[in-house]
Amino acid sequence: MITHPSAQEIVAGVAQWLPVDGSASIFSLRVARNALEIAARDMAMSPAADARAAERMHALLGRGGTREELDVALVEAIRSGAIASDDPSLVAHLRACALDTIAIDQPKYAHTLG
Repeated sequence: MITHPSAQEIVAGVAQWLPVDGSASIFSLRVARNALEIAARDMAMSPAADARAAERMHALLGRGGTREELDVALVEAIRSGAIASDDPSLVAHLRACALDTIAIDQPKYAHTLG
């Protein structure tokens, strides 16, 4: 189960990190811009990515639930051996999750895995 800062947490972090006295360096501004672009992509793309992941996990687990609940259930199923770590459906799900995450976090690199 992969967790990351939410878009709200990223925006709040940038707001706290950037100086308000005009002393921000070009590098600092580029870092802030990159973080805000990630937050914007997260807000735009995460709902659909989460829905796709939940749908795949529903098929894998044979049960419904929220994305978070299904993530926990999937981890438990893998740990218990109910789902083999090399199960093709699991591997396809994890690959799709990785591609969705990369599309949000580092979209320039998404094409190398797709």
